[in-house]
Amino acid sequence: RRGARGAARAAGGDGGEDAIASGEWPANWSLASFEDVGEFYTQQLFNEEASPETCLHDFMSDELFTTSPNTPLAELKGIFDKVSGLPVLNAAGECIGVVSKNDLAKGGRKVSDVMTSPAICVAAHKVVADAAIMMLKYKVHRLPVVDKKGSVVGMVTRTDIFKAMEAAS
Repeated sequence: RRGARGAARAAGGDGGEDAIASGEWPANWSLASFEDVGEFYTQQLFNEEASPETCLHDFMSDELFTTSPNTPLAELKGIFDKVSGLPVLNAAGECIGVVSKNDLAKGGRKVSDVMTSPAICVAAHKVVADAAIMMLKYKVHRLPVVDKKGSVVGMVTRTDIFKAMEAAS
């Protein structure tokens, strides 16, 4: 197994400052394993004092607000004073998407018209670095956090990631 620096070289980069995540994936990252990519970005994103191995459960928002795909958008306006995004759950309680305050500007009548789908979720037992890497990879600002049964138990946002890094330094 190659180290993160080896993966960066394989991807065409030297691992220097220019390789810091921009939200775009270098074309040759497809040759690297998920572990190599994760190790590389962990080293690029987190300083030595930070603790990217902190469990998500400790930093996610567990005051959970959810919505359904058939909810009229007008009903959501007040909730976005408290949160920046909501998991969208189907009748079986499965997370099928995420709707954010910015999605309201897309126009539409109900949540299913504007939500981002499918939902990109992260497991509650994962660590802060895993969530940060997923946000970069999928270019999202928030992730529903799910338990072993797949039930949404919280949300983690970019702000939560920054708070985790700040608390560790």
